[in-house]
Amino acid sequence: MTLALAMPNWVGDVVMATPTLRALRARFPKDRLLAVVRPGLRRILEPNPWTDGLIEAGKSAEGLWRAAARLRRERVDTGVLLPNSFRSALLFRMGNVRRRIGYARGGRGFLLTDSVPPEKRDGRIVSSPQITYYLRLAALLGAPTDDRRMELGTTPADEAKAAEAWRALGLEPGRTLLLCPGASYGPSKMWPAEHWGALVRAARAELDLESAILCGPHEADAAAAIQAAAGACASFHGHGIDLASARAVVRHVRAVVAIDSGLRHFAVAFGRPVVTLFGPTEIVRTEIWYDREIRLQGVVPCGPCQEKRCPRGTLECMWKIRPDEVVAALGELIGRTSA
Repeated sequence: MTLALAMPNWVGDVVMATPTLRALRARFPKDRLLAVVRPGLRRILEPNPWTDGLIEAGKSAEGLWRAAARLRRERVDTGVLLPNSFRSALLFRMGNVRRRIGYARGGRGFLLTDSVPPEKRDGRIVSSPQITYYLRLAALLGAPTDDRRMELGTTPADEAKAAEAWRALGLEPGRTLLLCPGASYGPSKMWPAEHWGALVRAARAELDLESAILCGPHEADAAAAIQAAAGACASFHGHGIDLASARAVVRHVRAVVAIDSGLRHFAVAFGRPVVTLFGPTEIVRTEIWYDREIRLQGVVPCGPCQEKRCPRGTLECMWKIRPDEVVAALGELIGRTSA
């Protein structure tokens, strides 16, 4: 039998889907398992011990047709759709996937053979952790759902690229605090540069840690603002670190401070201590059951709103998280993990 799993479309969600990949492999150890993933996210899953192949499904119509043709060639028997999108269901139908399992959302129920209703209360969909939301679909195939650990791997090439960047920055990973300020989701998650700058200075003075910024190439302005606010702070920008080699950077640091983003999930997948800054995000949706994480959230009457841009234009829920709170949380985590 050949199975296909449609992966989510965000970096962090892909990492949160790794327990489902592991569960399906455990349930079907001798069958062929394929992951269908956006081209830009493919390398996050390379390497992994669960899949027998990765199918890229681009956003364009041509990308959709190519992915559907590949599914037909693979003669996929069963497909599990983790995204709620109409497009993912259409892809599996075009690919002649015989059994198509997914949540009945977005008007796509008629494209599914096993249409799973989302949990509702008083007519509204109940928020639930993404990890268990995904595992619930795997459970319909008899897969185990008790192991919710996220996992990632790295390649030798990624490790070499990361090591070269560390040398260029003159930093020791084991004595470095990694700052992950990027907010590809939207500006509502951004922590003020002044707060990051205060954190850099305090981490050096109180925890004997140097800091380094890791964010995407389109977030260079945010990194520069933090460097200006800190007075001095290293940045991986311009050192050839892409999404895949970022895994190798995260894997070796002493600790991480991140907004609720994909790099937060990288840190958890590699067992790094992490302080996560939550503003507009509803924490229950990203519950990960990880004892080396401390979560801080700015509490405001209007939140958490889940909006990409602050409707009030204040970002109050983010700036209410104080740098001294973050330093205290880091100190607790470092002391705990050292012990």
